[in-house]
Amino acid sequence: MEIIRFELGRPVDPWWGETSPVITIGNFDGVHLGHQEIFRRVKRKALELNGKAVVFTFEPHPLKLLRPDKCPLLITPYEKRIRLIQHFGMDAAVVASFTRQFAALVPEKFFHILKNVFNVKAIFIGYDFSFGKDRQGSVEKLKQFGKENAIEVEVVEPITLHGTPVSSTRIRRLVAKGDMKGAREFLGRYFFLSGEVVEGHKRGKGFGFPTANIATGHELLPPRGVYATFFFYKGKRYRAATNLGVNPTFNNGAMTIESYILDFEGTLYGEEVSVSFVEKIRDEICFSTVGALADQIASDVEKVEEILGLEELENPQESPEG
Repeated sequence: MEIIRFELGRPVDPWWGETSPVITIGNFDGVHLGHQEIFRRVKRKALELNGKAVVFTFEPHPLKLLRPDKCPLLITPYEKRIRLIQHFGMDAAVVASFTRQFAALVPEKFFHILKNVFNVKAIFIGYDFSFGKDRQGSVEKLKQFGKENAIEVEVVEPITLHGTPVSSTRIRRLVAKGDMKGAREFLGRYFFLSGEVVEGHKRGKGFGFPTANIATGHELLPPRGVYATFFFYKGKRYRAATNLGVNPTFNNGAMTIESYILDFEGTLYGEEVSVSFVEKIRDEICFSTVGALADQIASDVEKVEEILGLEELENPQESPEG
């Protein structure tokens, strides 16, 4: 997938030339089932027009600049969002540098960029789309601009599950309460965290359960507790029991993400890994002795093996990208 960096005032030469790009616009946090449906429609239209399927997105998230106090915890960091967009088959991503100058564009100016800089032939948007300075541009205004310039504008209605629209907001709520099965339904894949394995306190190794301590740049984390997870390293999937918490038994204080990987031996320091969350099995507990903690971990591992054994039968190949 081609990535085109776009900054106001700097020339850009889209690689697709005079072909017919079909664009969808948005933040696409989580790249959930609703986003995936939009991508499918964009790709289908691009095929009809013998053109390219293009995502127009922003970095940073507009609210991080305009209303940082109102910006939600993001489901996926920028790099992972781009990887997911690529995974779902888009030809290109235009990544607009979201500055105050960009935020000040009136709707007409923003549409001018789409038409004259990127030569769009069709635009697909979500039902709640708005654009331009102070969100002045409505769906109806975009349709009007499209009609006046012979550019097709299609509004994609929300995908619903259990009577609820699929949305990034809904997924954040599910993750925040530890409902990993619910989050997976709305995402269309497991919720995952990724990061680098760093050195920890190495206490687990002392009582038979060495863990990989993961430093992540992800903002949204599930609540503290122990989870049945799949651990991904160099394209291979392992079963793992993953703890998010502050290790109250040892009075650590700092939040850590630690995975005990079943059937794995070796050192992972400095390696990039991902952890997909399947199910929460218990809350974090403060134990009176290290022995009691070790016994509980052994019990947790048995539960994890049971849960993941069944999960592997249902989803034998699923990766963090889906």
